[in-house]
Amino acid sequence: MSKPNSTSARASAPVLALDGIHFSRESRQILTDVTWSVAPKQIAAILGANGCGKSTLLRIACAYLWPQKGTVKVLGETLGEVAVQSLRARIGIVDPTTIYPFDENMSARDVVVSGYFSALTIGYVHPTAEQWGHAEHLLAQVGLGAQRDQNYFTLSTGQRMRALIARALVRRPELLILDEPTTGLDLPARETILATLARLHKEPHGPAMITVTHHLEELLPDTRNILLLSTRGTVITSGSPEKVLTNENLSAAYNMPIHVSNTKGRYHAHVDPNTWADLL
Repeated sequence: MSKPNSTSARASAPVLALDGIHFSRESRQILTDVTWSVAPKQIAAILGANGCGKSTLLRIACAYLWPQKGTVKVLGETLGEVAVQSLRARIGIVDPTTIYPFDENMSARDVVVSGYFSALTIGYVHPTAEQWGHAEHLLAQVGLGAQRDQNYFTLSTGQRMRALIARALVRRPELLILDEPTTGLDLPARETILATLARLHKEPHGPAMITVTHHLEELLPDTRNILLLSTRGTVITSGSPEKVLTNENLSAAYNMPIHVSNTKGRYHAHVDPNTWADLL
């Protein structure tokens, strides 16, 4: 009997598999018994109130934090059994709360190509012609082809976010992790970011995506896998939007009566003002 090909087995494995994750910090329990998995090419999301452990879970997935208990498998590799630097090279990360002190003279194209070197300047690196070409291709993909030579710091907030998405893609990651990528954006900029991500997902070799958000309307219509966390860092439920995004589940997650609606694949949540007095 022939042995299964280990390379093909890894390729078909979940891009993220969490099994019984427990994480605490300074005696505070943040995550408790979290089990969840994300399939290759899938768009997934993590929802929950502030402080429920969403960003902590992403940092565990990127091997920047280690759980006290449980198993983490990323891209077919078990954390603790693989060199994390080589694993992180296969993951793209976009976090708008991170301050990127790029060289003030860098263009949008410079910022994107710097992702090859995890650098904040290109003054000491030497990108190849292929790398420059790929950076330009990615800028065009995110709708910034015309701004490739514009100073990065003169771009709008939404344009800078799209440039950071392009930067995260230069190494052709298998997994793209986005921590509240539309934070602070107005409606047109938010919708442009979402349209950019939706288009990237349809690319033949597009990565799986995991997004953290507070707002249901920021979920991409192709989202097929949602993890909903309680304020205690436990799993309320996970699965398809139809299963997870119910009045009952969202009310349990946010500890208030929430009503969910769905319009053409876009979900929305609201709280009845008649219940505001009960929240104070």
